[in-house]
Amino acid sequence: DADDSVVAVVLTGSERAFSAGADMKEAQSHSGRSHRAWIQASGGSTALYEAIIGIDKPVIAAVTGYALGGGCALVMASDMAVAGESAILGYPEVKRGLAATAVTPTLVAQIGRKWASELLLLSENISAARAAEIGLVNRVVPDAEVVDTALAMAQTLAGYSHDALWMTKRVIRRSADLSLTQAHALARDSMLVMRGFAGEDAG
Repeated sequence: DADDSVVAVVLTGSERAFSAGADMKEAQSHSGRSHRAWIQASGGSTALYEAIIGIDKPVIAAVTGYALGGGCALVMASDMAVAGESAILGYPEVKRGLAATAVTPTLVAQIGRKWASELLLLSENISAARAAEIGLVNRVVPDAEVVDTALAMAQTLAGYSHDALWMTKRVIRRSADLSLTQAHALARDSMLVMRGFAGEDAG
């Protein structure tokens, strides 16, 4: 985030799995943990999601194979997502006797309560095509083209004004937490700041 030479980030995994999430058997083995221990253990995952959402550089997820549980949450936290045709996404937590809590806020905010409820409560995996239909991913391409497509998107971003990208992502992120009236005010103020940047460049 602090490196001005970085314009965008492409987040990817392996062909078999973008990220299969937490080890569910390992998680179930700690069922006797105290409430405090559970909260402390979940803090790392939450911090990771918040870091991806909070970075002022666009983050593009390049998804091949499985993206499950926390792995699917990484897709949601990213600004854009490209998925391979054979990608599988889902949240298996409830099916394994675990509450799907850490992943819930971002999912509800991005795809709405009804779709989030279906994914989290039924715990059914979905295809990349279905994920695109409900807004979980932006583009579906052949598996072999996923990373190249994401890198091409990042390269396009690299050709734009870095300040414009920075400000646009900030407004997108903050607008999600504001009323429409407040978001319009933020957008107006941000536009004035950007005009100030342009004036400095011209000077």
